[in-house]
Amino acid sequence: MKNLPYRQKSLWETLNNHHGWGWPDVFHFRSSVFLTVFPVVFTSTLLSTILCVLYLIYDVDVTLPASLVGTITVVVGLLLAFRTNHAYDRYYEGRKLFSTMCTHVRNAARLTWVGVEERNREDHEDKINAIKLLLAFVIATKHHLRTEFGTDYEDLKDLLPDGLQKTKFGGNAGQDVDSEEHEEQHRQDYSEDSIVTVIADNENTALLQNCESPKKYVNNNYDNLYTKKLPNFRASGSSAISENRLMDWGGKINPTMSLPLEITYYLGLYFNRKQFDAINNILSSLIEILGCLERIGNTPIPNAYRYHLKQAVSIYVWMLPFTMIESLGWLTIPVIAVISFVLFGVEAIGAEIENPFGYDANDLPLDEYCKPKEISCK
Repeated sequence: MKNLPYRQKSLWETLNNHHGWGWPDVFHFRSSVFLTVFPVVFTSTLLSTILCVLYLIYDVDVTLPASLVGTITVVVGLLLAFRTNHAYDRYYEGRKLFSTMCTHVRNAARLTWVGVEERNREDHEDKINAIKLLLAFVIATKHHLRTEFGTDYEDLKDLLPDGLQKTKFGGNAGQDVDSEEHEEQHRQDYSEDSIVTVIADNENTALLQNCESPKKYVNNNYDNLYTKKLPNFRASGSSAISENRLMDWGGKINPTMSLPLEITYYLGLYFNRKQFDAINNILSSLIEILGCLERIGNTPIPNAYRYHLKQAVSIYVWMLPFTMIESLGWLTIPVIAVISFVLFGVEAIGAEIENPFGYDANDLPLDEYCKPKEISCK
Protein backbone atom coordinates (compact mmCIF):
# COMPACT_ATOMS: atom_id res chain seq x y z
CA MET A 1 0.00 0.00 0.00
CA LYS A 2 1.38 3.37 -1.01
CA ASN A 3 2.14 5.70 1.87
CA LEU A 4 0.21 8.92 1.80
CA PRO A 5 2.28 12.11 2.05
CA TYR A 6 2.28 13.80 5.43
CA ARG A 7 0.11 16.89 5.51
CA GLN A 8 0.87 19.54 8.07
CA LYS A 9 -2.13 20.81 10.01
CA SER A 10 -3.37 24.25 9.21
CA LEU A 11 -3.54 26.98 11.83
CA TRP A 12 -7.32 26.60 12.07
CA GLU A 13 -7.06 22.83 12.64
CA THR A 14 -4.48 23.44 15.35
CA LEU A 15 -6.66 26.00 17.09
CA ASN A 16 -9.71 23.79 16.69
CA ASN A 17 -8.11 20.98 18.67
CA HIS A 18 -10.75 20.21 21.29
CA HIS A 19 -8.32 18.05 23.26
CA GLY A 20 -6.16 21.02 24.15
CA TRP A 21 -6.59 24.65 25.14
CA GLY A 22 -7.49 26.00 21.71
CA TRP A 23 -9.68 29.09 21.75
CA PRO A 24 -12.75 27.30 20.26
CA ASP A 25 -13.06 25.35 23.52
CA VAL A 26 -13.10 28.59 25.47
CA PHE A 27 -15.99 29.87 23.38
CA HIS A 28 -17.73 26.51 23.04
CA PHE A 29 -21.26 26.94 24.38
CA ARG A 30 -23.09 23.82 23.20
CA SER A 31 -22.00 21.59 26.09
CA SER A 32 -21.36 24.50 28.41
CA VAL A 33 -23.60 25.67 31.25
CA PHE A 34 -23.37 29.25 30.04
CA LEU A 35 -26.97 29.44 28.87
CA THR A 36 -28.15 27.70 32.03
CA VAL A 37 -26.56 30.21 34.38
CA PHE A 38 -27.00 33.26 32.17
CA PRO A 39 -30.19 34.52 33.90
CA VAL A 40 -28.66 34.46 37.38
CA VAL A 41 -25.35 35.89 36.10
CA PHE A 42 -27.26 38.70 34.42
CA THR A 43 -29.17 39.37 37.66
CA SER A 44 -25.96 39.53 39.69
CA THR A 45 -24.34 41.84 37.14
CA LEU A 46 -27.40 44.09 37.09
CA LEU A 47 -27.35 44.33 40.89
CA SER A 48 -23.67 45.31 40.90
CA THR A 49 -24.37 47.91 38.20
CA ILE A 50 -27.15 49.49 40.25
CA LEU A 51 -24.91 49.62 43.31
CA CYS A 52 -22.09 51.23 41.32
CA VAL A 53 -24.44 53.90 40.01
CA LEU A 54 -25.77 54.63 43.49
CA TYR A 55 -22.31 54.78 45.08
CA LEU A 56 -20.22 56.42 42.34
CA ILE A 57 -22.76 58.83 40.85
CA TYR A 58 -25.29 59.60 43.57
CA ASP A 59 -22.86 59.19 46.53
CA VAL A 60 -25.11 56.73 48.34
CA ASP A 61 -23.13 54.75 50.89
CA VAL A 62 -23.83 51.08 50.12
CA THR A 63 -20.53 49.63 51.32
CA LEU A 64 -20.11 46.76 53.78
CA PRO A 65 -16.96 45.50 55.55
CA ALA A 66 -15.08 42.83 53.59
CA SER A 67 -14.85 40.60 56.66
CA LEU A 68 -18.61 40.04 56.47
CA VAL A 69 -18.45 37.70 53.48
CA GLY A 70 -15.16 36.13 54.51
CA THR A 71 -16.94 34.11 57.18
CA ILE A 72 -19.07 32.23 54.66
CA THR A 73 -16.52 31.87 51.86
CA VAL A 74 -15.18 28.59 53.21
CA VAL A 75 -18.67 27.20 53.79
CA VAL A 76 -19.79 28.00 50.24
CA GLY A 77 -16.61 26.44 48.85
CA LEU A 78 -17.18 23.21 50.81
CA LEU A 79 -20.81 23.03 49.71
CA LEU A 80 -19.88 23.45 46.06
CA ALA A 81 -17.06 20.91 46.30
CA PHE A 82 -19.32 18.31 47.87
CA ARG A 83 -22.05 18.96 45.30
CA THR A 84 -19.75 18.57 42.32
CA ASN A 85 -17.87 15.55 43.67
CA HIS A 86 -21.10 13.79 44.57
CA ALA A 87 -22.55 14.43 41.11
CA TYR A 88 -19.43 13.24 39.32
CA ASP A 89 -19.31 10.09 41.46
CA ARG A 90 -22.82 9.28 40.25
CA TYR A 91 -21.82 10.05 36.66
CA TYR A 92 -18.71 7.87 36.80
CA GLU A 93 -20.47 5.05 38.65
CA GLY A 94 -23.19 5.04 36.01
CA ARG A 95 -20.56 4.70 33.29
CA LYS A 96 -18.80 1.85 35.10
CA LEU A 97 -22.05 -0.01 35.72
CA PHE A 98 -23.15 0.30 32.11
CA SER A 99 -19.74 -0.91 30.92
CA THR A 100 -19.87 -3.87 33.33
CA MET A 101 -23.36 -4.73 32.11
CA CYS A 102 -22.17 -4.76 28.50
CA THR A 103 -19.26 -7.03 29.46
CA HIS A 104 -21.64 -9.50 31.13
CA VAL A 105 -23.83 -9.47 28.02
CA ARG A 106 -20.82 -10.28 25.83
CA ASN A 107 -19.84 -13.16 28.12
CA ALA A 108 -23.39 -14.51 28.14
CA ALA A 109 -23.54 -14.29 24.35
CA ARG A 110 -20.23 -16.14 24.10
CA LEU A 111 -21.39 -18.91 26.44
CA THR A 112 -24.64 -19.21 24.53
CA TRP A 113 -22.99 -19.35 21.11
CA VAL A 114 -20.27 -21.81 22.10
CA GLY A 115 -21.89 -23.86 24.85
CA VAL A 116 -25.39 -24.53 23.54
CA GLU A 117 -25.59 -27.57 21.30
CA GLU A 118 -27.39 -27.31 17.97
CA ARG A 119 -29.10 -30.44 16.68
CA ASN A 120 -31.25 -28.87 14.03
CA ARG A 121 -32.07 -25.55 12.44
CA GLU A 122 -34.70 -24.79 15.07
CA ASP A 123 -32.08 -25.01 17.80
CA HIS A 124 -29.93 -22.56 15.86
CA GLU A 125 -32.84 -20.12 15.59
CA ASP A 126 -33.51 -20.42 19.32
CA LYS A 127 -29.87 -19.64 20.03
CA ILE A 128 -30.04 -16.55 17.81
CA ASN A 129 -33.20 -15.41 19.62
CA ALA A 130 -31.49 -15.81 22.99
CA ILE A 131 -28.53 -13.71 21.86
CA LYS A 132 -30.91 -11.08 20.53
CA LEU A 133 -32.61 -10.98 23.92
CA LEU A 134 -29.25 -10.39 25.57
CA LEU A 135 -28.68 -7.40 23.34
CA ALA A 136 -32.27 -6.28 23.91
CA PHE A 137 -31.56 -6.23 27.66
CA VAL A 138 -28.91 -3.52 27.20
CA ILE A 139 -31.14 -1.40 24.97
CA ALA A 140 -34.21 -1.94 27.15
CA THR A 141 -32.17 -0.85 30.17
CA LYS A 142 -31.23 2.34 28.33
CA HIS A 143 -34.89 3.15 27.68
CA HIS A 144 -35.86 2.12 31.21
CA LEU A 145 -33.36 4.53 32.75
CA ARG A 146 -34.79 7.29 30.58
CA THR A 147 -38.33 6.43 31.78
CA GLU A 148 -39.26 5.37 28.26
CA PHE A 149 -41.57 2.41 28.74
CA GLY A 150 -42.98 -0.07 26.28
CA THR A 151 -41.49 -1.82 23.27
CA ASP A 152 -42.29 0.53 20.40
CA TYR A 153 -38.74 1.69 19.70
CA GLU A 154 -36.71 1.42 16.52
CA ASP A 155 -33.69 -0.17 18.20
CA LEU A 156 -35.82 -2.89 19.85
CA LYS A 157 -38.15 -3.99 17.06
CA ASP A 158 -35.71 -6.50 15.51
CA LEU A 159 -34.52 -7.92 18.84
CA LEU A 160 -37.65 -8.74 20.84
CA PRO A 161 -39.70 -11.88 20.15
CA ASP A 162 -42.85 -11.53 18.09
CA GLY A 163 -45.01 -12.42 21.07
CA LEU A 164 -43.77 -9.59 23.25
CA GLN A 165 -46.32 -7.00 22.25
CA LYS A 166 -47.93 -4.01 23.80
CA THR A 167 -51.59 -3.55 24.56
CA LYS A 168 -53.82 -0.81 23.23
CA PHE A 169 -51.82 1.76 25.23
CA GLY A 170 -49.46 2.59 22.45
CA GLY A 171 -47.84 5.79 23.65
CA ASN A 172 -45.34 6.93 26.21
CA ALA A 173 -45.77 7.03 29.96
CA GLY A 174 -47.27 10.48 29.90
CA GLN A 175 -50.04 9.63 27.49
CA ASP A 176 -53.62 10.46 28.52
CA VAL A 177 -55.74 7.34 28.94
CA ASP A 178 -59.13 7.01 30.55
CA SER A 179 -58.50 5.57 34.00
CA GLU A 180 -61.73 3.56 34.21
CA GLU A 181 -61.12 1.97 30.83
CA HIS A 182 -57.56 1.13 31.88
CA GLU A 183 -58.76 -0.45 35.13
CA GLU A 184 -61.39 -2.53 33.35
CA GLN A 185 -58.86 -3.74 30.81
CA HIS A 186 -56.50 -4.63 33.65
CA ARG A 187 -59.18 -6.71 35.40
CA GLN A 188 -59.98 -8.58 32.21
CA ASP A 189 -56.41 -9.32 31.19
CA TYR A 190 -54.75 -10.06 34.54
CA SER A 191 -55.97 -11.88 37.56
CA GLU A 192 -54.67 -11.36 41.08
CA ASP A 193 -52.90 -14.69 40.94
CA SER A 194 -51.01 -14.03 37.73
CA ILE A 195 -47.52 -15.42 38.16
CA VAL A 196 -44.28 -15.96 36.40
CA THR A 197 -43.12 -19.56 36.72
CA VAL A 198 -39.41 -20.14 37.00
CA ILE A 199 -38.42 -23.80 36.77
CA ALA A 200 -35.72 -24.79 39.24
CA ASP A 201 -35.62 -28.56 38.65
CA ASN A 202 -37.90 -31.53 38.01
CA GLU A 203 -39.26 -31.58 41.56
CA ASN A 204 -39.23 -28.01 42.76
CA THR A 205 -41.03 -25.14 41.08
CA ALA A 206 -40.27 -21.60 42.18
CA LEU A 207 -43.13 -19.16 41.90
CA LEU A 208 -42.55 -15.46 41.67
CA GLN A 209 -45.90 -13.86 42.47
CA ASN A 210 -47.12 -10.37 41.89
CA CYS A 211 -43.79 -9.07 40.66
CA GLU A 212 -43.65 -5.34 40.32
CA SER A 213 -41.14 -3.10 38.71
CA PRO A 214 -38.58 -1.63 41.10
CA LYS A 215 -39.37 1.69 39.51
CA LYS A 216 -42.54 3.49 40.59
CA TYR A 217 -43.90 4.97 37.45
CA VAL A 218 -45.15 8.54 37.58
CA ASN A 219 -48.46 7.41 36.22
CA ASN A 220 -49.90 4.13 35.07
CA ASN A 221 -50.49 5.01 31.44
CA TYR A 222 -47.45 3.19 30.14
CA ASP A 223 -47.38 0.27 27.74
CA ASN A 224 -48.56 -2.88 29.50
CA LEU A 225 -46.82 -5.92 28.13
CA TYR A 226 -48.32 -9.28 27.45
CA THR A 227 -47.49 -12.32 25.41
CA LYS A 228 -49.35 -14.12 22.69
CA LYS A 229 -46.63 -16.05 20.97
CA LEU A 230 -43.25 -15.97 22.64
CA PRO A 231 -40.22 -17.74 21.17
CA ASN A 232 -40.71 -21.44 20.89
CA PHE A 233 -37.62 -22.58 22.75
CA ARG A 234 -37.78 -26.26 21.88
CA ALA A 235 -36.34 -29.05 23.96
CA SER A 236 -33.39 -30.51 22.11
CA GLY A 237 -30.88 -32.14 24.39
CA SER A 238 -28.64 -29.53 26.00
CA SER A 239 -29.95 -26.61 23.98
CA ALA A 240 -33.11 -25.98 25.98
CA ILE A 241 -34.99 -27.05 29.06
CA SER A 242 -37.15 -30.12 28.67
CA GLU A 243 -40.55 -29.72 27.12
CA ASN A 244 -42.52 -30.74 30.19
CA ARG A 245 -40.76 -28.05 32.23
CA LEU A 246 -41.34 -25.20 29.83
CA MET A 247 -43.31 -22.22 30.95
CA ASP A 248 -46.69 -21.70 29.33
CA TRP A 249 -45.48 -19.07 26.88
CA GLY A 250 -49.02 -18.38 25.78
CA GLY A 251 -50.03 -17.26 29.28
CA LYS A 252 -50.21 -13.66 30.36
CA ILE A 253 -47.59 -12.09 32.57
CA ASN A 254 -47.66 -9.37 35.16
CA PRO A 255 -47.91 -6.07 33.30
CA THR A 256 -46.11 -4.12 36.02
CA MET A 257 -42.81 -5.80 35.23
CA SER A 258 -40.08 -3.69 33.70
CA LEU A 259 -38.94 -4.83 30.28
CA PRO A 260 -35.31 -5.58 31.30
CA LEU A 261 -36.53 -7.88 34.08
CA GLU A 262 -38.92 -9.66 31.71
CA ILE A 263 -36.04 -10.33 29.35
CA THR A 264 -33.97 -11.95 32.12
CA TYR A 265 -36.89 -14.25 32.98
CA TYR A 266 -37.23 -15.40 29.37
CA LEU A 267 -33.50 -16.01 29.15
CA GLY A 268 -33.50 -17.95 32.42
CA LEU A 269 -36.16 -20.27 31.05
CA TYR A 270 -34.18 -20.96 27.90
CA PHE A 271 -31.09 -22.59 29.34
CA ASN A 272 -31.06 -26.08 30.81
CA ARG A 273 -29.71 -26.98 34.21
CA LYS A 274 -26.29 -27.96 32.89
CA GLN A 275 -25.58 -24.48 31.63
CA PHE A 276 -27.89 -22.58 33.96
CA ASP A 277 -25.32 -22.16 36.74
CA ALA A 278 -22.97 -20.06 34.62
CA ILE A 279 -25.73 -18.14 32.88
CA ASN A 280 -27.68 -17.69 36.12
CA ASN A 281 -24.70 -15.95 37.70
CA ILE A 282 -24.54 -13.57 34.75
CA LEU A 283 -28.28 -12.93 34.80
CA SER A 284 -28.13 -12.27 38.54
CA SER A 285 -25.32 -9.79 37.96
CA LEU A 286 -27.34 -8.07 35.24
CA ILE A 287 -30.31 -7.70 37.58
CA GLU A 288 -28.04 -6.34 40.30
CA ILE A 289 -26.54 -3.82 37.89
CA LEU A 290 -30.03 -2.79 36.79
CA GLY A 291 -30.91 -2.11 40.42
CA CYS A 292 -27.77 -0.02 40.91
CA LEU A 293 -28.53 1.99 37.78
CA GLU A 294 -32.07 2.57 39.01
CA ARG A 295 -30.67 3.73 42.33
CA ILE A 296 -28.60 6.37 40.55
CA GLY A 297 -31.49 7.51 38.40
CA ASN A 298 -34.15 7.50 41.11
CA THR A 299 -32.24 8.95 44.05
CA PRO A 300 -31.44 12.61 43.47
CA ILE A 301 -29.63 14.78 45.97
CA PRO A 302 -31.99 15.82 48.81
CA ASN A 303 -34.00 18.92 48.03
CA ALA A 304 -32.99 20.58 51.29
CA TYR A 305 -29.31 20.41 50.32
CA ARG A 306 -29.93 21.56 46.76
CA TYR A 307 -32.09 24.52 47.79
CA HIS A 308 -29.75 25.59 50.57
CA LEU A 309 -26.75 25.46 48.23
CA LYS A 310 -28.45 27.68 45.67
CA GLN A 311 -29.53 30.11 48.37
CA ALA A 312 -26.07 30.22 49.96
CA VAL A 313 -24.30 30.85 46.65
CA SER A 314 -26.83 33.53 45.68
CA ILE A 315 -26.49 35.36 49.00
CA TYR A 316 -22.70 35.16 48.80
CA VAL A 317 -22.50 36.52 45.24
CA TRP A 318 -25.05 39.26 45.87
CA MET A 319 -23.18 40.45 48.96
CA LEU A 320 -19.84 40.72 47.17
CA PRO A 321 -20.58 44.03 45.37
CA PHE A 322 -21.21 45.75 48.70
CA THR A 323 -17.71 44.79 49.87
CA MET A 324 -15.85 45.43 46.58
CA ILE A 325 -17.35 48.65 45.33
CA GLU A 326 -15.24 50.90 47.54
CA SER A 327 -11.92 49.47 46.34
CA LEU A 328 -12.76 48.47 42.76
CA GLY A 329 -15.22 51.11 41.66
CA TRP A 330 -16.63 50.43 38.19
CA LEU A 331 -14.52 47.28 37.93
CA THR A 332 -16.95 45.72 40.38
CA ILE A 333 -19.36 45.03 37.51
CA PRO A 334 -17.13 42.72 35.39
CA VAL A 335 -15.59 41.14 38.49
CA ILE A 336 -19.01 40.17 39.85
CA ALA A 337 -20.03 38.85 36.42
CA VAL A 338 -17.00 36.55 36.33
CA ILE A 339 -17.37 35.39 39.94
CA SER A 340 -21.07 34.65 39.55
CA PHE A 341 -20.45 32.72 36.32
CA VAL A 342 -17.80 30.57 38.00
CA LEU A 343 -19.75 29.79 41.18
CA PHE A 344 -23.17 29.31 39.62
CA GLY A 345 -21.53 27.36 36.80
CA VAL A 346 -20.02 24.85 39.23
CA GLU A 347 -23.42 24.35 40.84
CA ALA A 348 -25.09 23.96 37.44
CA ILE A 349 -22.55 21.34 36.37
CA GLY A 350 -23.34 19.29 39.46
CA ALA A 351 -27.06 19.51 38.75
CA GLU A 352 -26.62 18.53 35.09
CA ILE A 353 -24.47 15.42 35.57
CA GLU A 354 -26.32 14.24 38.67
CA ASN A 355 -28.56 12.02 36.51
CA PRO A 356 -26.35 10.95 33.59
CA PHE A 357 -28.90 8.87 31.69
CA GLY A 358 -30.88 11.54 29.87
CA TYR A 359 -30.47 13.42 26.60
CA ASP A 360 -28.53 16.45 27.82
CA ALA A 361 -25.29 17.31 26.07
CA ASN A 362 -23.22 16.26 29.10
CA ASP A 363 -25.11 13.04 29.84
CA LEU A 364 -23.64 9.64 29.08
CA PRO A 365 -23.97 8.78 25.36
CA LEU A 366 -25.94 5.60 25.99
CA ASP A 367 -26.97 5.34 22.34
CA GLU A 368 -23.31 5.20 21.33
CA TYR A 369 -22.55 2.61 24.00
CA CYS A 370 -25.29 0.33 22.67
CA LYS A 371 -24.20 0.38 19.02
CA PRO A 372 -20.91 -1.55 19.45
CA LYS A 373 -22.77 -4.20 21.46
CA GLU A 374 -25.13 -4.78 18.55
CA ILE A 375 -22.19 -5.22 16.19
CA SER A 376 -20.30 -7.56 18.54
CA CYS A 377 -23.33 -9.75 19.23
CA LYS A 378 -24.42 -9.95 15.60
